Amino acid sequence: METNHLTVARKTIVGIQFLFVAFGSTVLVPLLVGLDPATALFTASIGTFIFHMVTKGKVPIFFRL
Repeated sequence: METNHLTVARKTIVGIQFLFVAFGSTVLVPLLVGLDPATALFTASIGTFIFHMVTKGKVPIFFRL
C-alpha cells in the first residue's frame, strides 16, 4: 500500500489513535506522577520542533492499517 495516498477515513483513524497516544504520554502520565502537564507539553513541542528540523520535514509513518 502506498503510504502517501491514505484515504480520508484511514487518516482519521490514525489521527484519533495518535490523539489517544499523545494525550496519555503528555498529559495523563505527568498528572499521575505529580508533574506539571504544561511542562510536559512544552518539552514535547520543543522535541517535535527539533525532530522536524533534523529530518527536514520527512516524517516516517509508523502506523499501517
